[in-house]
Amino acid sequence: MNKIFWSTENLHTLGRIFLRNVMNNMRGKEDSIVRFGETGLGIQPNYQVIFPNGVKRTLRGSSHDAYEQTDEFDPEKISQPFNLAAIKKAYEQA
Repeated sequence: MNKIFWSTENLHTLGRIFLRNVMNNMRGKEDSIVRFGETGLGIQPNYQVIFPNGVKRTLRGSSHDAYEQTDEFDPEKISQPFNLAAIKKAYEQA
């Protein structure tokens, strides 16, 4: 299985539409963080948003809808955390 390593250098490859949906799901909370799945092809990775109050929300990368099979992804299969500022910067670079 391929492992994708997400970093501030390659987040922009997710594209503006995908990243805009991620920002929307972060609800404009500057202290929110997002972690992307590191398996698959890296085209539309599933992701997990963690809000400042500690609430975690798992989302499907293909639809940006709730991923209802789990409340939290395996920490061994998701990226480092990225804050809203990093996602905005990647969006601008896309």
